[in-house]
Amino acid sequence: MAKTALRWGTAVLLTGGMLLGGTPLQAGVGDLTPFFGAFVGVAEVEDLPSGDTRQRDMDIVIQPYREDGFMIQWVNVTLVDGRRDLPGVERRVQRVLFEPAEDRNFYVEVEEGNPFREREETRPMRGDPVRWASLDGDRLHVYAFVVGEEGTYELQVYDRVLTEKGIDIEFRRIVDDVLLRRISGTTARAQ
Repeated sequence: MAKTALRWGTAVLLTGGMLLGGTPLQAGVGDLTPFFGAFVGVAEVEDLPSGDTRQRDMDIVIQPYREDGFMIQWVNVTLVDGRRDLPGVERRVQRVLFEPAEDRNFYVEVEEGNPFREREETRPMRGDPVRWASLDGDRLHVYAFVVGEEGTYELQVYDRVLTEKGIDIEFRRIVDDVLLRRISGTTARAQ
């Protein structure tokens, strides 16, 4: 019981700090135009508990969504021995939509409107991720917070940093205060 309370306390402080007092306090909503476009590149994935390192190809698209929001879609191809043409290659596609939070200085994830599907409510206590984003100059922060079945928490921090040629990627996956995965990469703006 005490361990669960400690985890929740840490999670609440972490999340609250990010929303109210951490780096994102200076961040907010702003001009996303420099981030819009298609980017291709490579990344190194570090699994810190095992010490394993793998290479990954990245394909990222960031574009406007509705009036003031944005969409991020990314394709990750985890390579085998630095190659894409071997068994065991993994391909993962994700897409997330954000709009400005009402009366707040950051963005929140939204579902794409579909008149033929009932809207599903996000249920964080059932493991649904809560995602939000903020802009801090040349840095676009995207956060995902998940509550695990045992009361554990997972926080993913995904920073996209503008460079002269494209976007650099910095990712951290933290589970119960332990950094488990780190990803760093570079991309170039695609034509």
